[in-house]
Amino acid sequence: MNNTINRDSIDLLLHEINKIKYVNYEKTLTLAKETLGVSEKIGYELGIAISKYFLSEAYYNTGNYENSIDLTYYSLDIFIKEGLYDLQCGCYNQLGIIFSELGEYDRSMDFYSKAEETAALIDSNKKFDENSSTKKSMVRTLNNISEIYKFLQDYHEALNYCNTAYEIDKQFDFSFSKGITLLSLGELYYLLEDYDKSTELSYTALKYFNLYNYKIPESDCYKLLALSYWKKSDFIKAEDYFDIALNINKNHSPVFYKIDVLINYFEYLKERGNFNKALNKLKEACILAIKSNMTEKISETSSLLAMFYGELGDYENSYKYSKMHYENEKENLYAFHNHLANNLKIKKRMDEMIVNNENLKSKSDSLQTIIEKISIISELGQEITSTLNLNKIIDILHSSIKNLIDFTYLGIGLYDEKNSTVNYLDVFDDGKKRKKASLSIAEYESFTSRCITNSEFIIVNDMSSEYLNHMDEETYRFKINKKDQELNSLIFCPLIINTKVIGIMSIQSKEKHAFTAYHIEMIKSLSSYASIAINNAIKSSELEKEIEKTHAVQAQLKELNKKLLFLSENDSMTKIPNRRKLDSYLKDIWNRTLESGNRISLVLFDVDYFKEYNDNYGHVEGDRCIVKIAKILSTFENENFFAARYGGDEFIIVLPECSLNKARELCENLQEIVKFKNIPHAYSKVSDKVTLSLGVTSIVPSKNITIKDFIKKADTALYIAKKRGRNQIAIV
Repeated sequence: MNNTINRDSIDLLLHEINKIKYVNYEKTLTLAKETLGVSEKIGYELGIAISKYFLSEAYYNTGNYENSIDLTYYSLDIFIKEGLYDLQCGCYNQLGIIFSELGEYDRSMDFYSKAEETAALIDSNKKFDENSSTKKSMVRTLNNISEIYKFLQDYHEALNYCNTAYEIDKQFDFSFSKGITLLSLGELYYLLEDYDKSTELSYTALKYFNLYNYKIPESDCYKLLALSYWKKSDFIKAEDYFDIALNINKNHSPVFYKIDVLINYFEYLKERGNFNKALNKLKEACILAIKSNMTEKISETSSLLAMFYGELGDYENSYKYSKMHYENEKENLYAFHNHLANNLKIKKRMDEMIVNNENLKSKSDSLQTIIEKISIISELGQEITSTLNLNKIIDILHSSIKNLIDFTYLGIGLYDEKNSTVNYLDVFDDGKKRKKASLSIAEYESFTSRCITNSEFIIVNDMSSEYLNHMDEETYRFKINKKDQELNSLIFCPLIINTKVIGIMSIQSKEKHAFTAYHIEMIKSLSSYASIAINNAIKSSELEKEIEKTHAVQAQLKELNKKLLFLSENDSMTKIPNRRKLDSYLKDIWNRTLESGNRISLVLFDVDYFKEYNDNYGHVEGDRCIVKIAKILSTFENENFFAARYGGDEFIIVLPECSLNKARELCENLQEIVKFKNIPHAYSKVSDKVTLSLGVTSIVPSKNITIKDFIKKADTALYIAKKRGRNQIAIV
């Protein structure tokens, strides 16, 4: 009886979880753990299975695929045994989504097909949720299939599936998906550039999200509205919806989502020419990524910042963010190939579970060999993706494939889409490494052009008997005549990153039927790693070039800044410090001397009868005379010596920690050197050579006197020297 009561209360709680699972992931996780604990305690098998199923969905939503898979397979076995078709359909959809996330689209579609089969049986059989139905489950499944085609950029096929789901959902006032089919359809119309339709569907989706209290996708809907209005050039509404998308439902939206919206907003603002705000939004995205320790997003946002700062001409910040991108790209790459290794382990576990599941044994036989060897690919993949050196990548691939297959030729080509050419890395031909010329794929039909143009994996087991499937007789004979020997077995494998072909890998053998199904699966798996490794090596190389360019620009800027600083602080004619630098220097020395109590001496001097010199010899000669005096000052050997041009023919010398007598000695030495230079001045009234009049003063700075007063004292001394007849030193 106690067990019955406990089971009833568990069932009630499970139904409660079923109602909130799309609204509150955290609460779902907590309650599902509670029901699991109680169910295990009393040995309630179905309670355990349903609890684990709800947990599997919650784990998937937090990115914990491995736990999600374990729990889903456990639950599926029990649901099959209990004949609960609505829950079976849920499990198949869950597995389809996970396989899709792992890039296994063929196998994902297998699970969705199984979901369709079980969905058809829901209405006429036992089910857990009384509100579940064949049509409701079909809506979810069709929408999931549509998402695969959307990711693969086959938008028209995606639209077919999404429209079918929409039409079913529409009959029941969109209660089956709570409005998700409307949003999915809106996203597809946006991708198909029908922005009016996208906007209309987004508003309708919001209406149903509110009706069914489905808060999670609201932000996504507002982002779609912002993007649609942007494309429709309604910039006021675009701004409004970007703002709402960034601020609504903060508790429901993951951090990475907000970063994506900020990046979209940045792109919008940049296009609108609002560079300051665009920069602030992108920096906000970068800071958010850093706080959340999301290396992938740090790498993405810092790369965008580096490029944007470069476009703005701010090379210092461009270099700073280039460096940040480079550092995080390395860390991201390390995390990424670890993630791939984990995905392979997950796929292996899935395959093992498929083998153990009687219902799915028919799908496991062709994959059993791969399961046994998947760890090999994982190790090879990690080795390939651990380097950013293209030459090393081709060497690793050669040695790796050589251990798997007996082949004659291996070539890796990088696709240059702009020029329609394939540029080959070193190729291996009969065990020897050699260079291979670039190949134009626009000139004639070939395996390479077909592979790249159609993203097609091509296998030929016997060229002599299969060539007509791929080319005409004339082309075949031409190709045979070009080679020293006939290659009978060929694999052409596109290297793809995010649906974009970046290159090609070709493996060929003299032997007929050289490649088994096992070899083909291994090459397909290995090509995924090769694509990632090559793409990262190319990106790294491009980034290093950009950093080198930025370094060069930085060096130029540094040199230019030095020149600008020199020009701003030094007299353009004499190249000795100007009045501006004097003021700065004197202020610094004055403040330090106020604290230390040391003495400062000051000398102010000018050239005697310089006006007469200028009037009779001309301004060019007058300038030369000033330059000669400045050179004398610049070669004066005294470590506590600062000289500057004060204006016209006037010069000033600051002597920290120098007594009046030493300052006088310096002035006498200066007079002697000028006399020794023997600069003619026939129009002077004191000599036929250039002479100087000098005023000297010395004080211990205090708060009772200012720098201005100090200079005035030296000026007074100079005035006295001139009054006394020039060519002499006066002290005040």
